[in-house]
Amino acid sequence: MDATSHVMCPDYHRKPECTADTSGRYGQSQFRTQGVLLMAGTFLRIKLPLSLDTDAPPDARCGAMCSRCWSYRKGHCPSCPLGDEKTRSSCPLFQCAQERDTICTECPDILHCATYRTHSHQCPFITPVVLKDSLPEGQGFLVKERTLEESLSLFTDRIIRGDFGLIIMRQPPEILSGVSPLRRVPVVQLNQTATEDSCLDPTNLARLHLTIQEFFEAAPRATVLLEGMEYLIVHNGIDRMLRFVHSIIEFVKIHKSRFITLVDPRILEKEELALLERELISISP
Repeated sequence: MDATSHVMCPDYHRKPECTADTSGRYGQSQFRTQGVLLMAGTFLRIKLPLSLDTDAPPDARCGAMCSRCWSYRKGHCPSCPLGDEKTRSSCPLFQCAQERDTICTECPDILHCATYRTHSHQCPFITPVVLKDSLPEGQGFLVKERTLEESLSLFTDRIIRGDFGLIIMRQPPEILSGVSPLRRVPVVQLNQTATEDSCLDPTNLARLHLTIQEFFEAAPRATVLLEGMEYLIVHNGIDRMLRFVHSIIEFVKIHKSRFITLVDPRILEKEELALLERELISISP
């Protein structure tokens, strides 16, 4: 991956003009994810319930679902509730949430919480072995697969570990209905004809970029999954998509977030796939 191989497109950092009444329906987008209202932009409204699911509550004060985490199941991490009490009590997030008798992802102050933003990447139970179980922060990843299985598994793992997630996909969101950890994750569908608030025109890269950018800016810890890269390339061309990806990765690095996308190697030209692999860390299931 060559960080200097493409020039960042300035259009992606400028909000497109909007003629709608900004005091009304399209005035502010609302991302409701993991029990938290995220104010994220001027174009898209996503409505999800704020209450936590009673059948799958987070196991840690920070909001991580320890009992479902790969590291816990592999025996690499004792989990926050079952781990050493002294180690757990050394975590500023645990101390703060315990004092407030809440969970971080339920707290109404989380988006402006300096404690969360400072310490959410510093779990005291994280060891080098645990770090290897998941994707490193500040990176973009390209999963080469025919289905959504591996990329969705990687994304779900980040949600289980406490990340705020956003899914952008071409396929119908209903295919995610059976994945319980994703019930509170907002989904945006790429659709050129639909008029729903939760849809985006695949030809409007500036709007798509703004949606992702402002999600990274608003969420203290964020992971974005983009399904439909081939679809976007068809509508926008490989050169524009390379500039798009390069710009997104710059924001990923700034905000210590994660960006996951997938492609079917059978569909893309070898040259196109090679260019994407220069911008993203390649993962083969």
